[in-house]
Amino acid sequence: MTVKLTVKTAIVGLAIFLVAFMVLGSVSIVGWQFSNSNWFCSNACHQVHPEEPIAQQLSAHANINCVDCHIGRLSFFPSLVRKTGHLKHVWYLIVGYERPTYSSSMAHVGNTCEGCHAENTHKYNLLGSKQRFAKDEKNTETRLTMTLRNVGRIFGGEDRRGMNWHSSGNVQFVATDVQKQNIEFVEATLPGGEVVTYKSVKATMSDDEIAAAERHTMACVDCHNRAGHPFRDPESVVDAAFASGELNSDLPYAKKYILDMFDNPVESKEAAREIVDQAYATYREAYPDAVIQDPEASESARQFIEERKEFLIDLMVSSDFLEAEDVTWRSFPDNQGHKNFPGCFRCHSGRLQDAKGTPIPVNCSTCHSLPLVTQRDRIPGYYLALLDQKKPRNHRKPDWMSNHMDYLGDQKCSSCHEEIKFGVNDKSFCSNSGCHAVDWQYLDLSALRND
Repeated sequence: MTVKLTVKTAIVGLAIFLVAFMVLGSVSIVGWQFSNSNWFCSNACHQVHPEEPIAQQLSAHANINCVDCHIGRLSFFPSLVRKTGHLKHVWYLIVGYERPTYSSSMAHVGNTCEGCHAENTHKYNLLGSKQRFAKDEKNTETRLTMTLRNVGRIFGGEDRRGMNWHSSGNVQFVATDVQKQNIEFVEATLPGGEVVTYKSVKATMSDDEIAAAERHTMACVDCHNRAGHPFRDPESVVDAAFASGELNSDLPYAKKYILDMFDNPVESKEAAREIVDQAYATYREAYPDAVIQDPEASESARQFIEERKEFLIDLMVSSDFLEAEDVTWRSFPDNQGHKNFPGCFRCHSGRLQDAKGTPIPVNCSTCHSLPLVTQRDRIPGYYLALLDQKKPRNHRKPDWMSNHMDYLGDQKCSSCHEEIKFGVNDKSFCSNSGCHAVDWQYLDLSALRND
């Protein structure tokens, strides 16, 4: 039997459908937008590791939404597909999760970083300068300056690939850990088309295991891995505070006292406050004249210490997750640089060598100039005298830094560098405190010397 709808019934039915469609559609849109919000990411999932949202808000990417990096700036349907893959994190909330955490969901840099940073943006070398302060009575200030070779050396007829070449897509590597700190194999395709492979001389993987392992193509985030969630070491934070004037460097031993506080383990905010109060009281007793003569600077230092301690507590030991007491800034490797973490030395340590025993370049001047450490912003004459000199050919050897004494033979360093005075007083080329008397713990010169 055929039932005919009246016009009124049809209109009512259509109206109900449209209302339902609009309500469900609105709910879906609102739900989609809410699930993409930073609040949702921070509270629905990241309460299990609350240090990540805090670090993100202290980064240069504080105004970038979480999904812009972890899903990518994609259209709706590709974003929906990628987002369904994040449902696995719900399972981790049930069975357990790792601390510290790491991201396995970063989208390709073409859909993330390059949405703001155009490809090949850094077309020039940069001059970088950083102020440092000693842990002595005067908080002695020095300035470390160097040229960052984004595009390579611009004179001397040397290879001009520079640091930017690393993200060209011509470097693949095999790592043994999820945070890619231990790299045991590298394959590089040079500009001329030559393919060179390097294997760690202290590798734990066999050739068959390396061949079967996943190969990662090096990209921006392999070095800038903490661009969105930086966990800076306390000494750098204190140096920056002195440099900006937030801390007064006239207060005797101020840096030493502050860093000593950071060495104290804390289990709660109350315990941290006790440490801060005790440290300040101890300082007042040790240096009563400093407090009396400059009370304003003394008070600003106390406030800074307390605020920074609160920040570090929130960062390292959340009051809601005290089982994370072993999580500190050292738990989050930063691949820029090579002091506190392997960073550049993951590949440039001397361990990765080709079949002939030639290492991936270990020389300091591959990615930056030799560091210049000065006081009172004066450039020493010995440094200026070298600027227009062409580097000798033997200086370009990939293992020059470790074996330069062997390469020299009868040639003396003083023929170019004047009288050689070793040490760390920064008064000669070979007394550079930016290089010497520093424990480069991730540099393995023994691999180059066959020790």
